[in-house]
Order: sequence, then structure tokens, then C-alpha cells
Amino acid sequence: MGLFSRKQKVELEDFCIDFYDKYILDVEIAGVDVGDLYCQTLKRSVAEADARFGDVNEKVFLDEFSLIRFELFGLAWIHQFGDKHAAKQSEFTMHYLGGLNRKDIWDNLVPYNQAIVESSVLGYSGKTRAGRFQITFVNGMRTRLFDDWFGKGFDPTAVARAANRILTDVAWDKGWTVYCILRTLCNRTDCEVNEDGAEVLIAAIRGLYDGARQAMKAVSIEV
Repeated sequence: MGLFSRKQKVELEDFCIDFYDKYILDVEIAGVDVGDLYCQTLKRSVAEADARFGDVNEKVFLDEFSLIRFELFGLAWIHQFGDKHAAKQSEFTMHYLGGLNRKDIWDNLVPYNQAIVESSVLGYSGKTRAGRFQITFVNGMRTRLFDDWFGKGFDPTAVARAANRILTDVAWDKGWTVYCILRTLCNRTDCEVNEDGAEVLIAAIRGLYDGARQAMKAVSIEV
């Protein structure tokens, strides 16, 4: 590997804080809240494709997309770095939000974390031998990781969140995870969207994931 292709070494906490502060929470450029502007523009784009989405409360939509950003960051983390530091990253996020008096964000991430769980076995049926095997394998892996991480002293809630993201690479590539996240978003905003509107939201969700993943590809995480 050449000198200029070496990845920057960065502490886990520093990388997370930098990303959260720059790209998720209250980001301002020249006095403009970039997060608000992004969500306003996205909401208008969806409403242009499906007028029903125009009735969605703008503040609710902004809050939901902040949740999606955090959960996609955790998902991209485990896809990029594997399970090595996943529990620590999850626990750090919990403490980071608690330190900002934003425990509400941590608590409200549950539906999107559960959407990821659902997506991991979405294409498998418990009525078939192959389906039962896959479901049992995924659940078993999560249980083993939970026990291992919890045994090392990590917070059980943070551990469960991280374990729920395991073995979702295929689901993400097939679009199952995006579908489950989109469905959760629609349920929580009490609005369905047509195919054109869904495509706009799906592109946005994928873009947020890709942005997080690209940032992670440029670094080597130290703990």
C-alpha cells in the first residue's frame, strides 16, 4: 500500500463525535440549519411525487430523519468494521446522547433498530428448511454476541442495539433493510407514499448510509 493510500488513524470516540456534530445534530453553515433545510427540501420532493406527503408535519419528519441518520450510522459501522468495535460504538452513542440531554433520541431509535432486525430475515420463511436454518443462525449469532459483549461489561441496551445489526449485509444489498426503514418512517409519520414518493425517500436513505460508509472507509479506528 502506498504512502498516500494509508488510512487516517482516529479514536472511535473522536470519529463518532465529529460525524454526529457535523452531519446529524444542529449543523449550521452561515447561520443556516443544514439539517432542517435538507429535510424541508426532501419533504417537498416527496410531496411533488405524492401530494399526500405534504400533510406530514415538518418537525416530525425532521425528527424522524435524525433518528434514521443515527441508526444508519450504526448499520454502516458494522458493515464497514464488523463486530469488533460495534458494542463500544453503540454504548458510546448512548452516553453521547445522554450527555447532551437527548436520551429521547436514543429511546426513539428502537423502531428503526427493530426494522433492521426484521429486514435480516425478511426473505426467509419459517415454513421452509432453508428459512428455518437462516432464522435460527441469525438469532443464534445475535445471542452469542450479546452474551460476549455483555460479559465484557458493556451496557445491555447498547449491546442489544449493536447485535441487532449483525448479518444484515445481504438484506441491505437486496433492499430489504431500506424497505423496512421506509415502512417504519411511514408508520411513524402516519402517511403512506406511492411508488414515486418511495423512490425519493429510498434514494435519500441510501445516500445517508453511503455518506457514513464513505467517511468510515477513510479511517482506521483505534480504541
